[in-house]
Amino acid sequence: MDNRKFILMFGGNSDERFVSVASAQNLALTMWEKSRQPFDELWFVSVSGEVTLVTLEELRLHQNPFKNPFLPHGQKIADSLADAISDLRSTNGVADVSVFLGFHGTFGEDGKVQELLEKMGIPFTGSDSNSSHLCFDKTLAKRVVEKKNIPVAPELILTAGKSGFENSLTSFFKKHGKIVVKPIANGSSIGLHIIENENQLKSAFIDILNAKYGNFMAEKFIKGRELTVGIIEKDGKTIALPPSEVILNPGGAFDYDGKYLGRGTTEITPAKISPEECSAAQNVALEAHKALGCFGYSRSDVILQDGVVFFIETNTLPGLTKASFIPQQLEAAGLNVADFVIGQLENGLKRSL
Repeated sequence: MDNRKFILMFGGNSDERFVSVASAQNLALTMWEKSRQPFDELWFVSVSGEVTLVTLEELRLHQNPFKNPFLPHGQKIADSLADAISDLRSTNGVADVSVFLGFHGTFGEDGKVQELLEKMGIPFTGSDSNSSHLCFDKTLAKRVVEKKNIPVAPELILTAGKSGFENSLTSFFKKHGKIVVKPIANGSSIGLHIIENENQLKSAFIDILNAKYGNFMAEKFIKGRELTVGIIEKDGKTIALPPSEVILNPGGAFDYDGKYLGRGTTEITPAKISPEECSAAQNVALEAHKALGCFGYSRSDVILQDGVVFFIETNTLPGLTKASFIPQQLEAAGLNVADFVIGQLENGLKRSL
């Protein structure tokens, strides 16, 4: 890589901002420990939108990032990320700047940050704005993947904040017996409901009526093994990483606490599945990555049922915390996070040429 300035951006105002801080902490500290620190600056975006320049030391000292808000004490750069990027361009010149996107959730994965960087001509990691928007809307992503003859679960779209959906959701539940209700555009299983009785159905009613996530989607519950497969682009090749399996403990749920606090779930990487099942899951993730126009890396969630792999969703900026699947899968593949970071920065630069 050349002598340009590399910036790690993280935080934001989405429900996944805590995960974003944990990802940034893991990435920055891993690179420092390996003496391969590529990040010249660390930019934190607050809930209110202000951008602050933070130090590696204050990021290192932050404890329990999945629960405790990160409160930086560094220099304020701008009132908004748009202003900060605009100032960055005018001060340094486009050719001298590149960005590693450490955001997750609505802020960063819906394509708006990518669109801003594209307009400014600044290279960045991960998928472009169109692909990010497409993947973040779970219904749009399913339609694209479905055209590749990949199985998906039957669904019902629910309008949040408005009554009148209760009858249709009740009918959908009675038809399928067990269903999953989740926001169409959100991540980290926030707002997720697994419904198999009337009380759980009523709880979902309340959540949808009071939702801040936007519209919801109900899907038939596909009973099978929950797998997730990372995809990385490395040295001009698109590679599927070893799948991970998520096993729910009795009474557990793969929600935020299950993913990041280790409550109610067990994660196994690599998944203990047959070579044929592994190949089938990896092929679905590869097909989804390509069909959805993803770039650099992604992670797709699938369900393995009696040898058939059902597509659930694709994440364009999956978590990169110590507890996240991509780092687990990199290790299982004999790769490391430091090389991954350098590789993704190089990918971003190549795309911008």
